[in-house]
Amino acid sequence: MSDVSAMSEGELKNKINVFRQQMDHKDRDIKALYMEMNLHSKGAKELRAKRDELNQQVKELKEPATELRGKRDEVNKKIAELKKQRDDIRSNRDGYTDKIGELKKIRDNLNKIARGRLESLNEAYRTELEKFSTADIPLDFEQSLMQRLGELGERLKAIREANTIHNEMSGIYGKVSEFYNEIDTFNALIHDLASESQSYHEEMLETYGKMDELRKKSDVFHNRLLEIYEFTKPIKEKIDSAKKSISETRDELEIYLDRMKEIQIVKDQKKQEEKRVTAKDKFQKKGRLSLEDLRLLMENNEIDFAKD
Repeated sequence: MSDVSAMSEGELKNKINVFRQQMDHKDRDIKALYMEMNLHSKGAKELRAKRDELNQQVKELKEPATELRGKRDEVNKKIAELKKQRDDIRSNRDGYTDKIGELKKIRDNLNKIARGRLESLNEAYRTELEKFSTADIPLDFEQSLMQRLGELGERLKAIREANTIHNEMSGIYGKVSEFYNEIDTFNALIHDLASESQSYHEEMLETYGKMDELRKKSDVFHNRLLEIYEFTKPIKEKIDSAKKSISETRDELEIYLDRMKEIQIVKDQKKQEEKRVTAKDKFQKKGRLSLEDLRLLMENNEIDFAKD
């Protein structure tokens, strides 16, 4: 920067005009840049509004989606509890069915020994016993009857034990049947709850699907908004640069304006001094003054109206 104190008034005026022209030029540039920014800002404002609206819709769907998830999980918890109870019943049932299997083997083995029904074996035993009771039977036939009676007795014993085991099995079958009925009841409850859980799950997935679609649309607007920000970034930088240049020019201009004020003050002082001398000379020669001349002389203590 030049030595301002050494510059003439004309040089100062020229320099001030140059600075003002530079500032005016920068100011026009800023206005043009702002007009361009406003065109993009309008589109950005619309995009931002659409994006924010979609994000708000996502936010509003989040609570019902969370509620649906909670309901589904609660139902699934009940299903898990019912399955555990059902599995306990199955375990008990399996214990009884295993017992039935064991008894069935014993019964079947006894039936193989008995080789007949209780009624028919009893009838055969009575018939053979009546024959044995006959007094006049040959000895060899008697021995044969004794052997057959012993065999029938073993068979009767086997069939009686088999029938006892069969009756025991029937009781167990009744218990197993109760287990099956309980399991069927649990299966029905689990099925109903599973349908309810599936309903909540599908509704939850549908809600999350809507949220995903809204997010995708929001992302589209957001990305377009980012593109505008990226495009307008250089414009903002130009505006900031122009503003900075104007500020720097204004600061430098102030220095020249201050110097001009100093020169103007000196000029004004010189002019006032010339007016004072003229007024004083006029007063001394003519004794008459204008109000302006009188004020000037009084301010400089050239006339004193004070009386002793």
